[in-house]
Formats: sequence, C-alpha cells, structure tokens
Amino acid sequence: MPADLGDKYERCEIVQRQDYSDDLWSIRLRPEEPFHFRPGQYATLGVELSGKVLERPYSIVSAPEEPDLEFFIEKIPGGALTPHLHPLGVGSTLLMRRRPKGVFLKSGLDSTRVHLFVATVTGIAPFASMLRHLLLAEEPVAPPKKIILLQGASFSSEFGYSQEMLALAADKGWFEYVPTISRPWGDPGWNGETGRAEDVLRKYADRAGVSPGQGMVYLCGHPGMIATSRAVMSRSGLTESEILEEQYWPEGKEPTGDS
Repeated sequence: MPADLGDKYERCEIVQRQDYSDDLWSIRLRPEEPFHFRPGQYATLGVELSGKVLERPYSIVSAPEEPDLEFFIEKIPGGALTPHLHPLGVGSTLLMRRRPKGVFLKSGLDSTRVHLFVATVTGIAPFASMLRHLLLAEEPVAPPKKIILLQGASFSSEFGYSQEMLALAADKGWFEYVPTISRPWGDPGWNGETGRAEDVLRKYADRAGVSPGQGMVYLCGHPGMIATSRAVMSRSGLTESEILEEQYWPEGKEPTGDS
C-alpha cells in the first residue's frame, strides 16, 4: 500500500464468495478492524495498481450486526475496477476506506407507514441490509406496517438474493418480495411478474396503500428506473420527501467504467 494512503485504507480478506452468473457475484470481507455503519450505507473498495489505489463505492448487503461485510457486485464490460475484482477469490485481499458513507436510509423506517423498496439487480444491497437489521438488532426494532421489495432484472438468474427474500416473505407477514423480469422470452422457466420494475411499480404501490402521508418509496439502481419511478410516484401525489433515491451513476450518463 502506498505509504501516504495508509491512514485512509485497511486491508480486508475475502472469506467467502458466491457466483450467481458470469458477471454477478457476492463476496464477504473481513476487515482488520471493526467497521461501524448504518443499514443503507456504502463502503469504498479498491485495489492497488501501479502504486495507486483504484476504488469505487459499493452498497453494503450485510447488517451492522454481522461480523463480516457483504457486497453484491456486477462486472461492468470495459469497467475500470470490476475486471480486477472479478478474479479474486477466498484468501485474496482488497483495500477499503476506513469510514462508510451514505445517508440513503439515515432516518430508519417509520413503523406507521408502508414502505416500498424498488431496486434493479445489485440495487437490492441497501434493502437487504435494512431487512437483516430488522431481524438481527440486539434491541428489537418495530417493523413497519408493510414492506414491499420490488426488484427488477433482465433475467431471473440476476436475482442473487431471491431465496433469502422469499424465505423472509414466507416467515414475516409484514414483508412481500416481488421479483420481475423484463425479458421473459429469454427465460422460459419464469412464471413470476414480468416487465421493468418501473412498469409494475404503480400496481404494487396502489395495492399496498402507498399514498401521501401513508407511504414511502425508496429507489436504488439504474438511473433510468429511478427517474421513471420518481415521476410515477410523484404523479400519484407523493411529495419529494416521500421518495428517496440512490443512483449508481448520474442520470443521463451511462457508465463507461464502474459505478
């Protein structure tokens, strides 16, 4: 590690890896020191190349109560960082900035409202962290009246956490998981919801009673989904403060590297 960057980073060992497809995988990292964060925050991961650190932010999947840090990563074609992350397996090390960032779910979840989480592929990460926190917190956290997680992807193979979410939905009456795929013609075994997340958003929002003063919407993932979903829910009457978002790259700018 470059000497002048030593105070910013710590080394983390990859202690577990799971591959979901050719370009989607999750890793669990064990940092040198305890890493304190809130559900919904992100960590900045990097690798050292030619004496410099190449880094990008990644939302944390794990809950603060878990001993290791979990991340859900997509390999970006032509990306700057993910082609270097993708080959790394158990026992490899990464660099991580010592402090988390992000205020996406800073205020927690109001137990009197219905909450609708909307994600595309790896955008499920901050929502998984919050859901795990509800289950693992040392001091019991009152769950909201209802949480619906709507996750969009092109194909069902991209739902890396579907089994965990389905099990949670079967166990907890306050949680519903709705995966939807936009290319069903390429996924003949799929018998679930179809369409982009933003296309079916209003259907599930209306059914759950997401309305002004009664619901909150959280958007994480592709900027196109976020822009359209925000417009849909704004037209339904939700205020700006009732629609929160975390984009993976700026609206109108497709990623030329990693995001």
